[in-house]
Amino acid sequence: MTRLQRRLVDLGVFAVALALLAVLAGILEIDAGKVSTSGHYVWQVQAWLDGRFDLGPSPGPWVVDDKITVNGHYYLMYPPFPAMVMLPFVWLLGDGFSDVWFTWGVAALNVVLVFRTLELMRHRRITRRTTLENLVLAAVFGFGTISLWLSLGGKVWFTGQLMSTALILLVLHSTVCRRWWAAWLGVGLIALTRTTEMVVGVVPALVYLRDLGVGRRSAVRWPTPREVAAAVVPLAVCGAVLLARNKLYFGSVTSTGYDIHSANDVVVFPYGLMNWRYVWPNFVIDFLRFPDFHYTGVNDAHPVMSLRADGMGTSIFFSTPLMLLFLVSSQGRAADRWMRTVMWTGTAALFVPVLLFQAAGYDQVGARYLLPIYPTLFLLLAMRTDRIGPRWVVLGGLGVFSNILLAKAFWAGPLNSQWVSGPSSRFAWAAAAIVMAVCVLTCWLLARETPNRSGGAGPAVPHPRSSAGDRPFAGN
Repeated sequence: MTRLQRRLVDLGVFAVALALLAVLAGILEIDAGKVSTSGHYVWQVQAWLDGRFDLGPSPGPWVVDDKITVNGHYYLMYPPFPAMVMLPFVWLLGDGFSDVWFTWGVAALNVVLVFRTLELMRHRRITRRTTLENLVLAAVFGFGTISLWLSLGGKVWFTGQLMSTALILLVLHSTVCRRWWAAWLGVGLIALTRTTEMVVGVVPALVYLRDLGVGRRSAVRWPTPREVAAAVVPLAVCGAVLLARNKLYFGSVTSTGYDIHSANDVVVFPYGLMNWRYVWPNFVIDFLRFPDFHYTGVNDAHPVMSLRADGMGTSIFFSTPLMLLFLVSSQGRAADRWMRTVMWTGTAALFVPVLLFQAAGYDQVGARYLLPIYPTLFLLLAMRTDRIGPRWVVLGGLGVFSNILLAKAFWAGPLNSQWVSGPSSRFAWAAAAIVMAVCVLTCWLLARETPNRSGGAGPAVPHPRSSAGDRPFAGN
């Protein structure tokens, strides 16, 4: 497949994902023609275009969630990269710009990035997946995970999370194809989006050290000046932007804004922003919490189900049942076991701040702070040796159905507990029918494929532009 053909496929995947998000948002009556009620990034851009950093002496249209007050003026504590990306759109469209459809675009781009990274891993024989299997995994990533309900209505927190996820995928893709400048630029931009998630940099760091010969029997070589610059320059530029922003906004290069947020007594963090005492409540929400059922008495024949779960969310196993595969069956002998170890290391590094962070992601219907570990987990799913068959498709379809219901509960109010009549029941049954039909079609298409897997994965395929310092590992 030529480069042009690949770009056309990517464009088709993007267009389909964007259209599906728009249709679901329309069904849920989400208005994409105006800024969301928490369009903080948009208001920040408007302030920049007016020649100032603060949002003015009064909140104006800004909902005062997570506000910071400095010398009587309101500031955003969130890092600036999402607003920087929005800048040309707001400048061109003015009041016609909406963070709602912008967030759809970011979510659709994530589907493309997952698919393209999986295809790159197939080409380099890191996985044994077919193109159709990679497309199925990318679709589940976009519509069978918490990414779906996070994508639909804009809002500063969700837009920032999805943009950081896109950058994590950029880091992973660039690492696999050994574009080190892009990998480290991605890490730096993550620092300008959701700073704690820049720990994904452990992935390119480990792979690069491996390429240098560290931990291998071959002689270790020193990096060239060009390779050093590829890492140092992007990180230095992004770091300088972040420090300059801290100084201009909050008067100190070391102030992130969260310290001022706490001093303003807007929200009280009993143990600080990050603490080991948050580990257990976060673990419960991330892995043990499922929808609540409420009874009015022992004779209640219609217990009420709450998908909002008091705003604390449901576990990864409810929102993404495909993750159960990590618990119930062996991963098998991977095509590249060392790369699988690297991805697990990256997952662990991203998961640590999630466990330590306060608030758990409230208000939510799924464990949204787990979103940064989804890219590495999906790459690990792709590295499994078993084919994507009916079991995978059923679990993926359940994830799609769960997240459609979670989106309905979050954006359009709770579902009717008696799913036999009323608009909520019709929505649920229609969603179930559509998802079931797609699952049947997917199983049929996968069954028609007869890939040759008996010969193993073979060695990794070198990138045509790899230099002596960019040699991909061959696996072991």
